[in-house]
Amino acid sequence: MQIEIQLIQYEESLLSFDYLYALHSAIMKTIDAFRPEMANALHEGVHKDRMKLFSFSPLNSWPLPKLVQIEGEPRKKMLLGQKVWFRIASPWPELLNSIGESLLKTQGLKLLNKSFQITQINMIAPPDLKEEMVWMPFGQSGSICTSWSLKNTERKLFVYPDKSIEGSPSCKELLTSNLYHKFKRLQEIRPDIASAWLRDSGAEIVSPEKTPISIEFLPLSKEKNYKNIMHSGKNTVIKTWRCPVKVSAPLPIQRLIWACGLGDMNSQGYGLTEEGKS
Repeated sequence: MQIEIQLIQYEESLLSFDYLYALHSAIMKTIDAFRPEMANALHEGVHKDRMKLFSFSPLNSWPLPKLVQIEGEPRKKMLLGQKVWFRIASPWPELLNSIGESLLKTQGLKLLNKSFQITQINMIAPPDLKEEMVWMPFGQSGSICTSWSLKNTERKLFVYPDKSIEGSPSCKELLTSNLYHKFKRLQEIRPDIASAWLRDSGAEIVSPEKTPISIEFLPLSKEKNYKNIMHSGKNTVIKTWRCPVKVSAPLPIQRLIWACGLGDMNSQGYGLTEEGKS
């Protein structure tokens, strides 16, 4: 399930390029104000330190956003167009409904130094799902994070589609393993939904080795295979990438990609997808 939140700016002003953590916080604060029991379950209850199974996209705007360099500041800022929108996705209906209802009630969203008015929230129809799909990070600047934490250390490695790092699985292996574990998490949270998806498709998902998932990275353009993007969030550098991804997998996995995204750190603003072009 995906919903699209449409916004307008109260006034034109610059926004930090590294706003995704602030957008995550704004969404969580909105849930806490109107559905505190859900917010508590996510952060302090049974879902603490577990896959949250929801994702949101970066902001999009029309006219297109412009990057502005401010003298004396190391990072550029963004000047958004008047019309602004982003998406939130989850296979967990209660969570997505809580977010949508909370945003509708507050009718606004405060993000760092900017305030937006929420004008509309729409449910987005899924694409025609097949066992082979091309997925693209949603919107103008969506990207995917594939990371690996080294054992017995706090160091995190960020892996790109064409790079291999000693001691880390490949980007394809990270995506495949992540999808399998997301489905297992869905079976924990909503076993009825996971069972219905399996029953409708006739598929079996029993282990990473026995789940037929194939990943292929398609070029972003004639000049570039993918775009790498560097973000800063909560005093941490996050490295992500953007290009179409062809996924061959059972239908329940394709439904999960639509409803939750590709890669990790989905609940921090990475990996929400839409159908792409091959």
